[in-house]
Amino acid sequence: MKRQRGVHYIKENTWLHRLDPRTKLVALVLFSMAAMATEDARPLLLVFGTVLAIAALSHLTRPFIRSLRLLLPVLICILVIDAFFPRAAWGTTYFSAEVWIFHPVLSTGGLLFSAAMCLRLLAVGGFSFLFIMTTAFSDFVRSLRASGLPNTLAFSLGYALRSVSALTEDIGNIMDAQRSRALEFDRGNLVKNRHKILALAVPATVSVLSRARQVSEAMQCRGFGAAARPTCYQVRRTGWGEDAALLGCVLFGVAASFLL
Repeated sequence: MKRQRGVHYIKENTWLHRLDPRTKLVALVLFSMAAMATEDARPLLLVFGTVLAIAALSHLTRPFIRSLRLLLPVLICILVIDAFFPRAAWGTTYFSAEVWIFHPVLSTGGLLFSAAMCLRLLAVGGFSFLFIMTTAFSDFVRSLRASGLPNTLAFSLGYALRSVSALTEDIGNIMDAQRSRALEFDRGNLVKNRHKILALAVPATVSVLSRARQVSEAMQCRGFGAAARPTCYQVRRTGWGEDAALLGCVLFGVAASFLL
């Protein structure tokens, strides 16, 4: 069995998988708003802990932790930049220097600010990964169509969800093919690996263009846009579980706005 890498849909029967995609989309927006509403590390740690608890209750802890590794380069950049160039430096100063027009300062306030920004990224990115891992493409498009969105917009949003997992899988296959040709991506720094990165970027670009052409041809073969009301998807009916989850998300958003 071929091992899938990156962020992709995991076919399971957990309570998070059974939720309506619109409910999970509202929860994603509310979690993102709660993470963006503060720069304090303590409430952001609570938000990320909630996302981690949701992953654990959905039995997705291991794939969730693996997906967070994709954010590691961005986390390192945020940690370094926000630690040495915070909005406000306060507390004990550990390092200070003058480098041309830059004035890096490492202080207690900068460390806390950088930790908060990392937690914000983990919270928003983590719940986004959970949304991708628990939402099928067809269910997402069907829920968007049931909400009355136009066919073109519903398909565009659904295909954007599908393309995330497809692109990560293509990049993994390209890296395996280049490794079989004795091209090592794990050695050397960014300057030395510029030719290796080019050997990865060019096939990935060709793969994206080829996939776009195949999708456009498939859409033309199926007469996409020819009918005003297509009947290929059934309307999803929500139950009391989805309504209760949606109500809980709204109450969480209201409570978080008052607390923050």
